[in-house]
Parts: sequence; C-alpha cells; structure tokens
Amino acid sequence: MRRVTTLLFIAFFSACQLSVWAEKKPEMCRIYIFGFAASFTDSIAAQTSIQTLDDAWIDPSHDFLVDRSLYSLQLQNHMQAEEGCKNAICSVFFSKNPRKLQRTWKKIRKRYEQAEGLQMRLLTEERFSFKAEEYHEITIGEETPVQTESKASSKKKKRSK
Repeated sequence: MRRVTTLLFIAFFSACQLSVWAEKKPEMCRIYIFGFAASFTDSIAAQTSIQTLDDAWIDPSHDFLVDRSLYSLQLQNHMQAEEGCKNAICSVFFSKNPRKLQRTWKKIRKRYEQAEGLQMRLLTEERFSFKAEEYHEITIGEETPVQTESKASSKKKKRSK
C-alpha cells in the first residue's frame, strides 16, 4: 500500500512539473490594431486608422496581445504631445483577422460620431502609427542581488558627517 501511495505521489508531482514546463511562450505574429482615445473634459475623441504590426507578441494560451497597455500608452503620449489632450483615456483593439477588426472599428466610429458636443478626429498613419513593443520574459522568483552596506561602513559615514 505504501509503495502504491509513493508511486501515485511521484506521478502527480511529475504531471504538475510537466504542466509548468508545457506553458506556451508568447509568439511573434502579424496583427491588425487600432486605437481609440477620448478626452471628455476637452470633448475630443480620436480614433486611429487600422494598422498592421508584423512583429507583435501574442500570448498563445489566451490569444492576447502582450504588453497591450504599452500600446495604449503610445497613443496617450501622442494625444498629450501632438493633439493637446491632457486627460485622454486610451485603449487599443487588435485582431489577427482584419475583417473582424474593421467591424469593431466601424461600430466605435459610428457610436462616437453620433455623440452631441464631441469632436471626433481620425488619426491617419501619417499622424500616428503604433510601434511594436519588444518582448522581455519576466521570471518570478529570481531576485537580483542587492548591495547592502555593512554596519561598520554605515557607522563610518555617519561619523564623518
């Protein structure tokens, strides 16, 4: 009985290890992307044209854009620097299928063009274009060594002051 329990424990532990190792790494692929920004204090909304990024990183286990917040930050920085919108709320939409993204683009455009008192702008690729973000794998659990002062050296610094 003890031998069976031990074998089951080893099998369970091995299966857990394999599932961790089998985690899929992000892959580089072509996506289609557009951004939307709205500054309700300035009554301005802006939408970029649909753009192609050939070297975007996608998480295959969730089919989601890696570091998507950095893409919306690119748009937000543009809105502040070039369009004069200090409080713009930005978001990005992406897909591997350009037709699916085109439908989303039209739906958002239609919704905000009908809003009263909101000035809608179209940002063409000449005015704004997304830049692909670099992927850096982050490993949780690894700590970088931190240099600490010894007590003796910190006492010497206090005395010299």
